[in-house]
Amino acid sequence: MIKIASMVGAPDLETRTLAPYSGDLELAFKKLSTLGYEGIELMTKRPTNLDCQALRRLLAENRLALAGLCTGHVFGEDHLGLVTPELSIDPLALERLREFIDLAGCLGPGTLVNIGRSRGLGDPDRKEATRQVAAEAIQYLSDYARPLQVRIILEPINRKEARYIHSTQDGVELVRQVNRPNFGLMLDTYHMYLEDADMIASLYEAAPYCWHLHISDSNRCYPGSGVIHFDQVIAALNHVGFNGFIGTEIQPWPDADSAARFSIEYLRKLVPLAKIQEE
Repeated sequence: MIKIASMVGAPDLETRTLAPYSGDLELAFKKLSTLGYEGIELMTKRPTNLDCQALRRLLAENRLALAGLCTGHVFGEDHLGLVTPELSIDPLALERLREFIDLAGCLGPGTLVNIGRSRGLGDPDRKEATRQVAAEAIQYLSDYARPLQVRIILEPINRKEARYIHSTQDGVELVRQVNRPNFGLMLDTYHMYLEDADMIASLYEAAPYCWHLHISDSNRCYPGSGVIHFDQVIAALNHVGFNGFIGTEIQPWPDADSAARFSIEYLRKLVPLAKIQEE
């Protein structure tokens, strides 16, 4: 069953994130629940600042599930990344991502922690060596997360925003290299549009490893505002038996409320409301 989530920015963020709402979690959760979203994905940079039990209560009060935790601003604001340009593992980045895993463990079994830009810069001139160091860091984090029943997901990112692991195929290769049962992929239609030769073929190829999908149109705005054929995307997900969240990660354009509403109205035409929400 495909379910729909929205990114939400936590109060600790100091710069704008790709979400309609940021800061006031109570207001954001209420608005998204009223619109018919089934989950939220939380972007934060300092998970120790969040109260796990309060977050669980807020989710329950609004009948929302937690689709996952995102770490992009760990790199974007605090400039922490797992793989340094010197091809060492940054201990501060490693510790910060352990904090994400600890919070995820408190929030419930199966919670996803995303590694996007927090993969670090690495050395683009030594791609294989960079991948090897990244694999070692992710193996460590996956092993740390497994007793907590937390899953780690890697996001391929286009070459303008990251130095390595750009395409779905790059991501699949690293998942196989890491070889941990709680490590998989999070794909993003915006990055796939820029990097993959055939987005739909990539969804089929990555099906055994893809546990979450970010939804954004070709212009990084709400689905239906660009040229991506989301009817084909959803059809592919249904065909491979995808069972998880698709989560909007979009610019709050033309304004926050409109972006959230346009997204759910468009996606709900393709994805029926999960039965658990109808009961």
